[in-house]
Amino acid sequence: MPVELHLATATDGRPQARQNPMYDPAPGVDRPTRPGPVPDPEMFSGWVGETVRDLDPTTEADPVGVLVNLLSAGGAAIGPGPFLWIGNDRHPALIWALTVGATSVGRKGAATNTVRRLFKAAVPDFIACNTRSGLSSGEGLIEMVRDGDGDKDPGVTDKRLWVVESEYGVTMARGRREGSSLSGILRQAWNGEDLGVMNREALHATAPHIAVIGHISPRELRAKMQDAEMAGGTYNRFLPVFVHRTQLDPDGRGAPDELIDNLATAWKTVLADARRVGEVQLDQQAAQLWREEVYAALCGDETDDGPLAEFTARAAPYAKRLAMVYALLDHTDRIGETHLRAAWALVRYARASAAHALGAAAVASTGDPDLDKLAAAVKAAGPGGFSGDEVYRLFKRRNAAYRADLTARLCQLPGYVAAQVPGEGRHRTVFLYAPPG
Repeated sequence: MPVELHLATATDGRPQARQNPMYDPAPGVDRPTRPGPVPDPEMFSGWVGETVRDLDPTTEADPVGVLVNLLSAGGAAIGPGPFLWIGNDRHPALIWALTVGATSVGRKGAATNTVRRLFKAAVPDFIACNTRSGLSSGEGLIEMVRDGDGDKDPGVTDKRLWVVESEYGVTMARGRREGSSLSGILRQAWNGEDLGVMNREALHATAPHIAVIGHISPRELRAKMQDAEMAGGTYNRFLPVFVHRTQLDPDGRGAPDELIDNLATAWKTVLADARRVGEVQLDQQAAQLWREEVYAALCGDETDDGPLAEFTARAAPYAKRLAMVYALLDHTDRIGETHLRAAWALVRYARASAAHALGAAAVASTGDPDLDKLAAAVKAAGPGGFSGDEVYRLFKRRNAAYRADLTARLCQLPGYVAAQVPGEGRHRTVFLYAPPG
């Protein structure tokens, strides 16, 4: 039988763990073993946390998966009105998340569908008209939120969009295609910038408001880590969130209609009120917490430029974005200490999720995916070396100058050398690895 998440509330309003049976099973309860990081109960704060607790007994989905879907869909449905300043950058209420879980037990789709059902009852027009999937090109994304072109095309007046990609590995592959504008357009969309491509169609979209949820398995994520988009900054727009089935409910029938209707009535009011908010700021206690604890903790070691650092490079601004959405969903335009602590806990969980999902890929990296890929191939080639022809085949979509620069940088790494060996009629270059010392 499903067991609820129990949280106590301290006198200062901060949630404290009393018992967390979803992640620490009680005796006699049939619970799957959780292989990854365990969420801090502090992230289940406020109205959004209360919603997760109400829905948890009705689904096998990981509560943290339901949480990030609520934050992402909620921010998308609220729209472009609320914002906060981080330096000179205007940040919208957009939360992008990459839920990472095994195909059979991650229950990634269950988490999204739980939220989709709630929002279909709360804001049916948003789900019907502003939820899409199938990202294939930057031009296609712009088309969904395009400006009008006079009488010829009225364009799209509601620029809100919640994109759900159940196979985000496919989306990543599409972004790698030669000439694809998808990755660049996605980066602009996360920033809330106007979108456009310079082609014959001259597509433009002003003031878009696009949130993305992607699903991917840990194995597929690790396989994609050689993608040059890591260094390009597309991935660090996403919060990586490990998810795993937290309960076995073979006779599950989903949430009762009465529960959905009650929650939907409240969510409809919350989202409508939040849409009227403009600038969001930290209150005095939250600002002090940010200055004294959170900011330094999230900035991390600036000398670390490996894949893990690339994946979590936007932790500090994401903490404020998340805190803003927590606050908006609590009917306020002031980020309180409770909102910031919840956001901080979720960002910490995202970093732990990335480390868990990436495993060995998170360490021993140069920070350049192509250079890491070449170094691994040369090391795997053994004493026979890795030939110039093999370098060409490995990076055949790159030009000769790029490959020459890549091999030159390889030979600057400890243990890697280029050698001339006899060939058929002329010498040929091979690249070798010998452990230093």
